[in-house]
Amino acid sequence: MRRRSIRYQVQRLVLLCSVVSLLLLGGIALLGMMGARDNSLRDGREMGEEAALAVSNTLKQEAEKQLQVFAGEKASQIALELQRIADRTELMGREAGWLREHAGELAPRSINEPRRENAGRLVPQLEYAADANKAALAGEIGLTANLQDLMLQVARQNGEGTAISVASKNGFTISVDTDSAARFANDASNTPLTFNATSRPWYRLAQEKGKMTFTEVYPDSFSGGLRIACTMPYEAYGSFAGVVAMSTYLKNISQLVLNAQAETCFVLDNNGHILFYKDENNIIGSDANLQQDLRNLDNEGMAEAIKAMAKGEEGACNITINGKEYYLAFAPIKQVGWSFAAAIDAEQVLKTEAQAREDVLAIARKNVGNMNTYMTMVMLAMVVVILVIIAGVTWQGRRMGERFVHPILDLSDGVREIASGNLDKKLDIRTGDEIEHLSTCFNAMTDELQSYMKNLTKVTAEKERIATELNVATNIQESMLPNIFPPFPERSEFDIYATMHAAKEVGGDFYDFYMLDENHVVITIADVSGKGVPAALFMVISKTILKNFALTMTGEDDLAAVVSCTNDQLCQNNDAMMFVTAFVGMLDISTGRFVYVNAGHNPPLLYSRKEQTFTYLPVKRNFVMGGMDELDYQGQELLLEPGDKLFLYTDGVTEALSETEELFGEKRLQDCLNASADKPIKDLMAEVKKSLSLHVGEAEQSDDITMLTLVYNGQAQQAEEV
Repeated sequence: MRRRSIRYQVQRLVLLCSVVSLLLLGGIALLGMMGARDNSLRDGREMGEEAALAVSNTLKQEAEKQLQVFAGEKASQIALELQRIADRTELMGREAGWLREHAGELAPRSINEPRRENAGRLVPQLEYAADANKAALAGEIGLTANLQDLMLQVARQNGEGTAISVASKNGFTISVDTDSAARFANDASNTPLTFNATSRPWYRLAQEKGKMTFTEVYPDSFSGGLRIACTMPYEAYGSFAGVVAMSTYLKNISQLVLNAQAETCFVLDNNGHILFYKDENNIIGSDANLQQDLRNLDNEGMAEAIKAMAKGEEGACNITINGKEYYLAFAPIKQVGWSFAAAIDAEQVLKTEAQAREDVLAIARKNVGNMNTYMTMVMLAMVVVILVIIAGVTWQGRRMGERFVHPILDLSDGVREIASGNLDKKLDIRTGDEIEHLSTCFNAMTDELQSYMKNLTKVTAEKERIATELNVATNIQESMLPNIFPPFPERSEFDIYATMHAAKEVGGDFYDFYMLDENHVVITIADVSGKGVPAALFMVISKTILKNFALTMTGEDDLAAVVSCTNDQLCQNNDAMMFVTAFVGMLDISTGRFVYVNAGHNPPLLYSRKEQTFTYLPVKRNFVMGGMDELDYQGQELLLEPGDKLFLYTDGVTEALSETEELFGEKRLQDCLNASADKPIKDLMAEVKKSLSLHVGEAEQSDDITMLTLVYNGQAQQAEEV
């Protein structure tokens, strides 16, 4: 019998153990990978379905949201048109009262009674009640006739079919319209009919209400067309003197609906009656009864929507008509109690939804295919690695077989178990040589590795959490600041540009600007005490409270009160004793009047187009906001000329430190601005940032840097005023 060497036996033993171990590990790994692949495939399909569902829901919500916005915009357009009529009626009412109270300052003017030859022409004409004393009324008529030019001008501006009447309680009416021929009993008559306005519903409505109001929709007594009137009482010496009324055809307002982009839209009054509509989807029906109360429709969904509209509510809902689903949104027109509604075919939205769903699922299927390919490559790599390991073990076994057979086998078994993840494994090899020392080192390594992995896992998770939260906070803070420039491209009277560079991930500086109404824009720049997340949170609170109070202002002189109220609100529960410096200003773009309040902030620089230079704006240094409650802040004002500019900044600009710890300073800022005064505001601020960068050099930014520039271009050309 041939004797085999120990080396051969050790080699066989090492090889056998290695092969068995690798096969077991490979089999276990293969099973794990197959299971992981199946789970990944299943999860991928489920995630694809969930993502497709999320996209579908988002599309539906976006469609409803856009339709709601459209309904609100159209309702606002109609309300604006009605407000124009109300404003002009109020103007003529004030003028009528003023004429009566200033009789001695004006010469009487003549005005004719209706003439047949004026038929179809827009002319002023005088009408008497049947019992009127013409001689006694001559003085009041001559005085009131001074209003005829204004009435003609307003009627021409308001469009075809406009009629304006000034009816005195004493029995005469001055009107401007095109219905001269209708003032006669027949074609053969040359004597105009009498007209007693005091018995008319619109006259009585204004007299009873005692204020300006709109009438219900009524048919025109001459043409039969539907009209609506705005009527207002006027006074003389504190007593009721008569009524001013301005009426127009509904078709002048209905064009706003007929020209709308929506396929179906309509306007209801508060009694559920359709006033006018556009219905390309045939939701209402081609034979719609305009006198029908739609609150009593058999279609329950449509009837509920109509009831909500009649109550003046705003909302959106899904309705089904003739087996088809539609999205319906509506918004109130508060001046007259009407409501505007728009509808779109849900099928159009569902088409987009189906396409989006298919796109998302296609991406999910592609990812699943990529995963299959990747898993196949990993399995092939495992086979190659196993073969390489077997070859290496065979070669190594030959070299070390005689001396290290048993200790190495023990050591390899232990190491293999540790490598599989059992860090609690302890090696017990007592050979008195390097192998024993090696086993001791392995035991120490597993102890240290366990401790290191625990610490590393904890530290890594904490760092990732903090980094994620700071990144989210940075995105939230940036999204809260206006970042679209120019912010109001439709307004040529002024322009604004602003930047903010935080010293940390999040900062305490902020700026803000917004339009209060058509003629007033508010600007704000502020600096919260401290840095980082606490300052950012206090910044959000300060910005929100200040803007909320600003939106409640009723006049330019309320700005100081807004800052005082904001200060009181910030002082409440301010346990952290934080405060904020702020400069708040409001510009009347029609006059250039700029009202401002400085709450402990750096004084802005004012560029005068006449002087061609920047100078620091004189400011009253009121106390900071949030430091002490119940303070009265003092406001200031100045008049901006076209071409003037305001440069606002935080102390991060003037207190920027160079590498030698030298401040940038107010003088250097003023010189930089004057050197670039003739440049556009964006380039002007870029020059300031460039100058700051050159001054700071490699020094670390020590504070948030925020800048805002406002340029006043002057009042744009307006249409001819009423």
